[in-house]
Amino acid sequence: MTELERQLLKALESLEGGYRAQHAAWESAYSDLRQMFEATSTENRALRESVGSLSKQVLHLSGQVETLSQKLKP
Repeated sequence: MTELERQLLKALESLEGGYRAQHAAWESAYSDLRQMFEATSTENRALRESVGSLSKQVLHLSGQVETLSQKLKP
């Protein structure tokens, strides 16, 4: 193997190592983002249910207030 071939091989191995490290970092970041997305989706689902329940309560209370207002009018 010539000196030039050794240098080229060393450069290629260095690039490959950098690529592998970058690829591993991207995979880790993707995994983290996926977990955050799933957690956020679960939280959003729970919040939507809470908002729906609270909206029903507000409508019910609004109806009660309207009924009481009508009863208090002379």
